[in-house]
Parts: sequence; C-alpha cells; structure tokens
Amino acid sequence: MFLSSFELLVKPIAPPPFDPAVSRRAVQAYFLTLSNLNPVGAADVALSIQFTATPGLNNDELIAIVDVGAGNIFSDLVPDPVTGKPSQQLTLPSGVTALVLLQPDLSKAAPNRASLAVANLEVRGYVELSLSPFSANKTAEILVTPQIRGTFIPAAPASPFADFDQQSYTLPTANPGAIIKF
Repeated sequence: MFLSSFELLVKPIAPPPFDPAVSRRAVQAYFLTLSNLNPVGAADVALSIQFTATPGLNNDELIAIVDVGAGNIFSDLVPDPVTGKPSQQLTLPSGVTALVLLQPDLSKAAPNRASLAVANLEVRGYVELSLSPFSANKTAEILVTPQIRGTFIPAAPASPFADFDQQSYTLPTANPGAIIKF
C-alpha cells in the first residue's frame, strides 16, 4: 500500500556562486512512526517498508535505523522478498509503537555524496508498506505518521558557537487517514 513520498538531502542551502564559507548545508531524513493497534496479546505483525527512489538508493550513502523499544538498531536496506525493492523489515508486536528512520550517512568521507565535505546527495521517491508473507498475524491495523526532519549545519560545525537549526513536518499519507488495515 502506498504510504507517502520522501526526500533525503545533503546539500548547501545556497549553492554557488554564494560563498561556501557562509552557506549552511541542509541534511534531511525520513522518519516513520508505526503503531500496531491490534489488541495486546495478538500475534506479532511483520511489515515491509519499501522505498522506490530516483536516483536509486545506495546503502553506502544511507543509514537505516529501527527502534521498537529496545534501542536503535542500525542496518542496511535489503531487497523485499516479494518485490525486490530496497526495504526495511520490521516485526511489530501488538500495542507497540516503532520508529523507522532513513537518513544520509554523514560519517562517510569524500568522495561520498552524503559526506558533509561533498554535500551532493538528493534522493526523492515514495514509500510503500506491506504485510510480510512471513507475518504471524495476517491482519493488522497500523497507525502511521510519516515525517521529514531536517537540520541546517553551518559551514564550520566545529566552531564553539556553531548554529544548528532544525525543522520537521508531517507528510500527507497516500490514502485518506493515518490507519492502514491489512
């Protein structure tokens, strides 16, 4: 089921001919909160969060993070077993809320496009959510809240008075409402 659009960025907010020494860089990530509304005690739901992007997604430029309550688990996107699309697999117990995050990997060094030194990553696409064929529960009600969150990083972030700003906004869902039923 189509869920939302997304955009990942590591780009200067004022590209040349503006002076790069004063042009902050925008770093933007996709956040998805999912709540399993099935009654507590019902079987777990296995979900596949699939990403279709232009240009394609490169695990060497990204970090995928899942938090289902036990802390952050870092992973790569993997091909969905049915569609082959880059995806994040998630098992969500009933009554539990999880956070899934896809963001540029700023720890990479140049010439990686996601590095702050290069700052030339721009990927847009859409997200689909499906019930995995391996799900213990074949029905589910999932409350979804997709968001874009961005940070503006100064040209010299090591400065003792570095100025970081942040923004976040909820994305519209592809289907009316925020509850997806499988």
